[in-house]
Amino acid sequence: MNTNELSVLTLNCWGLNFVSKKRRFRLKAIADAISHADHDIVTLQEIWMWEDFDYLKQQTQFTLPYAKCFYSGALGSGLAILSKYPIVSTSYFRYSLAGRPLKVFHGDFYVGKGCGSVCIEHPDIGVLEVFTTHLHAGYGKSDEYEGHRVSESWELANLLRSSAAQGRHVIATGDFNSIPTSHNYQLLKAHAFMSDSWLEIHQEELSHDSNTNNTNTNSMESSLHDTVQPLGITCNSPMNTWSNPEKFKQQPFSLGDRLDYIFYRKSSQLQCIRSCVAMTDHIPGTHMSFSDHFGVHSTFAIYDNAATMTTATQSDMPDPSRLSHPTYTWIEPSMLEEIRTIFKRDIVATRRTANLLLTLFVFLVVVLIVVYVIVIVLPVSLRVHEEGSLVTILVNTLGGLCVVAMAAIATICLIVGFVFGHTEQRALRQFELEVTTLLEGLNNNNTNRQSPQRNPASGNRSNDTDALLNL
Repeated sequence: MNTNELSVLTLNCWGLNFVSKKRRFRLKAIADAISHADHDIVTLQEIWMWEDFDYLKQQTQFTLPYAKCFYSGALGSGLAILSKYPIVSTSYFRYSLAGRPLKVFHGDFYVGKGCGSVCIEHPDIGVLEVFTTHLHAGYGKSDEYEGHRVSESWELANLLRSSAAQGRHVIATGDFNSIPTSHNYQLLKAHAFMSDSWLEIHQEELSHDSNTNNTNTNSMESSLHDTVQPLGITCNSPMNTWSNPEKFKQQPFSLGDRLDYIFYRKSSQLQCIRSCVAMTDHIPGTHMSFSDHFGVHSTFAIYDNAATMTTATQSDMPDPSRLSHPTYTWIEPSMLEEIRTIFKRDIVATRRTANLLLTLFVFLVVVLIVVYVIVIVLPVSLRVHEEGSLVTILVNTLGGLCVVAMAAIATICLIVGFVFGHTEQRALRQFELEVTTLLEGLNNNNTNRQSPQRNPASGNRSNDTDALLNL
């Protein structure tokens, strides 16, 4: 790798124990592939098992000698960052909202979803802070976790703003479970002032593809290899052997989604020069993809000063002197209103669920008392009859089991309905308050919106949106 370049790779490894297919074999193949590549920084998601991380560290001990895995939740965060350069500090921010305790098979609540970051001491540009995250998945067409994912993006955007305000170079990577038309994507671009490295390189060809995408659907289905790179598809691609084949029987035909990104704060010293979808080939000697996601690989040029930056490039950069101001943002007020509406909607839904659980708790307590009385009174009344002994045993046994089961369910309903239910409602209210406060600040201080720089997020959104809507 050229010393004036920085190579960054991100990949969701799909390393869930028991759930992920061929996990050990695939994770070893991923580790071997990374060890033979020439990357400066690698960020990974869904690397849950310590044996997989230990093997990865062993294989990359000479190429990426600095490796950190982040601790969180009952099962671990699943996030890791490897670096060629010294890591001088690490931190982990746990999101306020990340799943629900009753959604056991979703698992997000129990892994403590959040964002891991490391500060890397780069010999040319100084401190570089690298973030990696895995935002909440949608789980179905209804996407009941949209509010959670938006809140995670809001917290992440504020973290990135804070890092940039300290004068650090910032790179944010991971599986964001968000397409480029989402509020999450726009928060990171317009409020955190991050550039989408892949889109920056492929903007022109993506715009061209959006104009020609409807010409022949059958021809696109027959040339899947020619669509992954131009459209940046990282998940649910027909090219990936782990994608659900049922999705490709539906109409309209889906080419997949772009969910994985490498964002960065463009500066006078850091600019993306190449970006592509990575690890799209099969594991050598097999007909098996490395993971259910493809990776993203971006290469950044490192400049000594601002002289090499063009005027057009500088216009995409936020004003460094205003990064620390709370109301300095490129996000549109209309989008903030939409985000606030999402929080309000989820507050109502969360209150309804909490009230339902608390109502069930009261009902179970009443039934519990009735069953307890039956268990105590009925056997006593039957003792006067000789034939009542068998009935007494059955009543005691079944009644006792019912009491234990209902007591357990009632306790869960109380804890989840009252403790978690109220916690979730207050967290959503806090996010609504923060967005409302920003809107009020923008209305009271419009000069912060009168920046002479254009907002690149709004310009990029139209082309990227058109292309995705035409898939």
